Amino acid sequence: MAQDRTDAGVLAAAGAYFHSVLEASQDCIRVIDPEGRVEYMNGRGRVLFEIDDFDGRNRDRYWPDMWPPESRPAVENALNKALAGGAAFFRALCPTAKGNVRWWDTTVSPVRDEAGRVVRVLAASHDVTAAMLAERHRQLLVNELNHRVKNTLAIVQSIAAQSLRNAGVDPAVRRAFEGRLMAIAATHNVLTDENWAAASLRQIVEGSLKPYLGGEHRATIAGPDLMVSPKPAVVMALAFHELAINALKYGALSVPGGEVEVGWASEPGARLVITWTEHGGPPVKTPTRRGFGSRIIELALASELDGEVALDYRPEGLVCTVRAPLTALDKVDAFMALQA
Repeated sequence: MAQDRTDAGVLAAAGAYFHSVLEASQDCIRVIDPEGRVEYMNGRGRVLFEIDDFDGRNRDRYWPDMWPPESRPAVENALNKALAGGAAFFRALCPTAKGNVRWWDTTVSPVRDEAGRVVRVLAASHDVTAAMLAERHRQLLVNELNHRVKNTLAIVQSIAAQSLRNAGVDPAVRRAFEGRLMAIAATHNVLTDENWAAASLRQIVEGSLKPYLGGEHRATIAGPDLMVSPKPAVVMALAFHELAINALKYGALSVPGGEVEVGWASEPGARLVITWTEHGGPPVKTPTRRGFGSRIIELALASELDGEVALDYRPEGLVCTVRAPLTALDKVDAFMALQA
């Protein structure tokens, strides 16, 4: 007896209730047989894929053949996984029957009989074309913003260098200002590479120390891989830059053989501890006044991380200890909120 492969025949065993659920869906629903052939597509699916003649051109076709070559591997993998009893998900491109480009999020699940055998596959596709286009537009805007900010920083650096040099400003002041701009620019470059999602704490520390290392100056950096969101990342970069400048002027990096150790670890209660320790430099004395750098380290960094910063001017070398909640590394600032 020939198998009834009309809609009524395919869905007869499932009953009118199952049929009504499929037809009520706003997504494209397909029922696929064990050989991978499409037995059924709901009415909404035919509208979404702009199919006028399902019975004549689509029924009984091998489902992966209905997708373009670049999408077919994902479709076949999902189909095979469902036929083996698992569930699968993929996002892929598939134009409509009239050639209009569409992107689809598709969930593929096995349909079992009373004995637990996979007798069919259910594939539900949701049109995400608008979201994909919006994401591409957002990415273009972010890339343009990154480019403009990078150019602006370069212009500011150039203006600062020319203005301060021609104004007869103390070269030490000029170098300090330019160094701070470079610290911000370096962190911006790291964040740009990560699409402004986060920067690695190790990259922030290394970027702050790198310009001042070499020769007999050494640095040891150790700690787990932690990511820092943009706003605290910039403040941390400035703080580490100030510590590095201080070490270059007065501390471990001011003499041959000096060394800086930077490490971080988590404490009970989900708290982060960062330590900056200097060895091999000249005897350290507690400064008599607080400069811009120490204010960034003790006040701005502590405020940004909702934590505590302590500067211990030990004779054998400066020790800076930062204690903050781990959640402070994942703050969402206005830029991130704009992207979302």
